[in-house]
Amino acid sequence: MGLDKSTRNLWAAALVAAVTVAGAVTTVIAHEPTQQQEVNIPGLSGFTTGPDTPEASPDAPAAEWSLDAAATYDRQFAVFRNPVYGSGFDSGEPGFVDAGDTLVTMIGLVNQQTSGLDETTLVGVDTDTGSVRWQTPIESLGGCADTLAVGRMVCYTTPYEEAPTILAVDTENGSVTRTPTDWTILAMTASDDWLYVMEGDPESDDIRVHGGIPADPDARWSQRFDLGAAWEDAFGGHLMSTDHGQGVLELGGEVAGFDLATGSPTFTRTLPDCTQSARATEGGVVVRVHSDCNLGKVLGSEAVDRTGRVLATSEVEAVHTLALDRPADTTIPVLLGDGAYDRATGELLWTSPDLVSTPRVDTPESYGPNTTQGTAVAVLGEVALLRDYEGKTEIALDLRSGERLWHRDSDSYGTVVAADGDTAVTLESDVLHALDVRSGEELWVLPLQTVIDDDSWDSTPVVAASATRLVYMTSGTIVGLGASE
Repeated sequence: MGLDKSTRNLWAAALVAAVTVAGAVTTVIAHEPTQQQEVNIPGLSGFTTGPDTPEASPDAPAAEWSLDAAATYDRQFAVFRNPVYGSGFDSGEPGFVDAGDTLVTMIGLVNQQTSGLDETTLVGVDTDTGSVRWQTPIESLGGCADTLAVGRMVCYTTPYEEAPTILAVDTENGSVTRTPTDWTILAMTASDDWLYVMEGDPESDDIRVHGGIPADPDARWSQRFDLGAAWEDAFGGHLMSTDHGQGVLELGGEVAGFDLATGSPTFTRTLPDCTQSARATEGGVVVRVHSDCNLGKVLGSEAVDRTGRVLATSEVEAVHTLALDRPADTTIPVLLGDGAYDRATGELLWTSPDLVSTPRVDTPESYGPNTTQGTAVAVLGEVALLRDYEGKTEIALDLRSGERLWHRDSDSYGTVVAADGDTAVTLESDVLHALDVRSGEELWVLPLQTVIDDDSWDSTPVVAASATRLVYMTSGTIVGLGASE
């Protein structure tokens, strides 16, 4: 059964608030690069060309195929959207779920009155050729898991549907298997072919998580968690993750960890010990940032292992926002504040002042309660890439020793969107750059207007990595980029 009318209205209001806040945050991000966590081009209103626009390098990747939303859908104002964010309310963000040889995206028509998508269709795109393999009309979606479970892309309908449903999409042909449910689903993830569903009533502190398969989502286990928040806090944010073999729930400033195999809670942090963020990393170690509940000021961070044991703590008021976190193995330390800690024992291995930004001088334009930030923007193999936006420097550290590999003055604010070995690909404004993180050498540069400019600026363009290639998307176009030479 669906939500009752009063709760349905609360849910709708919460989603409208979430979408409105998301738009406001995008505007702020354009002025505060340290807050960027996605592969988006924040606040961009169109390509900017001028005397400072670089030329494409001869060995930069070229467009191998493209797909047009209007032509695919046969409607002039059709838009591509990321199915992970659903269609009940328009996220404004194009994207896809990577299913190997197929990229699954969503296409529809923006309804200006409801702020949702109408006549939504899932589209399977051949990763190698860009040809459309299948199209499947779909109900209004609340969201989808961003990875597959038992070979299926799994989604759920919006909570205000009269008959809430879990949908398993065969990415080979687009066929859908529907499983009715009476759950009010808040989040859905997949890991190692298992499905995980978070559902319940946040305002009653009644949250449940289930582990199973799409056709039987609580087949393995079900577990209740005493977490709660207002409805508006339960949408539009990061609620559940199952990365690196560790489950993490975040709701209303509270956090809980759980075992993926059994659902058993491993640790909890509840108010007034507010959690700003909690992310699992290599080895199942969760890095939790705690903050002042009223001001939002970062107070420090801690590393928690799979069993809930606190490995290490740092009182340094700086948090690292990693666009990519791919350490070579579990012998690479985890970063907290200005230090690097052993992932198994919690031993402090080294410290570096480079891990904390130059203190910001408070001005009327200053943003946020903290005067310093963590500088790590990516961990790749045995290297940490650092950016001090206030000090205008870019640095690479050897994670085993803490020694500088290189250092240069830079006002770059690009986001790392992909990596292969020691090569990191960053997106800055409308330009892709490839960088050797160990040497600091720029390998190639690619202005995106040289690929395609479709003037689709009603949404935020993205560059994302599939398993085999980089994919550039606007609301109107998908472009598959080839390998660099």
